[in-house]
Amino acid sequence: MRAFRLLFVLLSLTVTAGGQTPVRLAIVDLEGDERGAVTAALRNLGAEFSLLDEEQTRAAVRGAGYAGSLNLSREEARALGMSLGCDFYILGKVQLVRRIASAEEFYYEACAGLFIVETRTGGLVSFAFERTQATTESQARAQLVELIKQQWPRSVAAINAAREESRTQAEVIARAPDKIIEVLSDEAETEGLRLPIFYQRLKPAYPEEASLAGITATVELEVVFRDDGQVGEVEVVRWAGYGLDQSAIATVRQLRFKPAERDGRPVTIRALVRYNFRRPPPEAERKEEAERLRRSLRKLP
Repeated sequence: MRAFRLLFVLLSLTVTAGGQTPVRLAIVDLEGDERGAVTAALRNLGAEFSLLDEEQTRAAVRGAGYAGSLNLSREEARALGMSLGCDFYILGKVQLVRRIASAEEFYYEACAGLFIVETRTGGLVSFAFERTQATTESQARAQLVELIKQQWPRSVAAINAAREESRTQAEVIARAPDKIIEVLSDEAETEGLRLPIFYQRLKPAYPEEASLAGITATVELEVVFRDDGQVGEVEVVRWAGYGLDQSAIATVRQLRFKPAERDGRPVTIRALVRYNFRRPPPEAERKEEAERLRRSLRKLP
């Protein structure tokens, strides 16, 4: 009896898996991957999906006018995915840098930032930052490729999880919200709505991954500021990867504010919050700038 039940379960799983349409995956040439080694490795790994043709993908990228940005809004990401004709696609950036270890020694550092994007939502399904070091350029590049291969199962799991969520999301959307949420607009003040009053200004941290890659980017969040003075739902509508999205979300979650009001009564609103990120200057550069400022002040009459 136990054997029969096990066989029944296995057959059921086979039918369910076989009934799904294969995931269509496109891999866009990675920025900075001059020899194409990382891009080629991803295409080999992605062959377990329904992988879009390499030349067709390049033609679609050109046709869409995509200029290589890795800081896309959901609208822009959806438009690119539709031009590619895929369910998911991979973008990324590869960097190979020679770094000084001491006065007489140096090494090579290879990094790759990989973005997995879902066409249906334009959302960033997964971001991976892989980093290796070696004594030669070729070794660093080869080690990076091997590391990406080792971590590929995480990418597969992220794609499958996003696909499963897409299947069930219709039920979530169908549920009515508990409260009416007013969308913040430029005309809000003239319509009699007093905006939230924030008690402090918080600056999001600039993550180490972003610093290593020298990333300048903008993260935009759609945030619900509730009538009880708490931050509600937070959704990323322009993503950047490299830990910047998580840094922006963590900062918004710490905000304390007096709720928006309409006719003197607290109301819940949804508003766009934007954070601009750039790498802070190195300590030596900051000291040099401070010295220049001191010299200029001494010259003032």
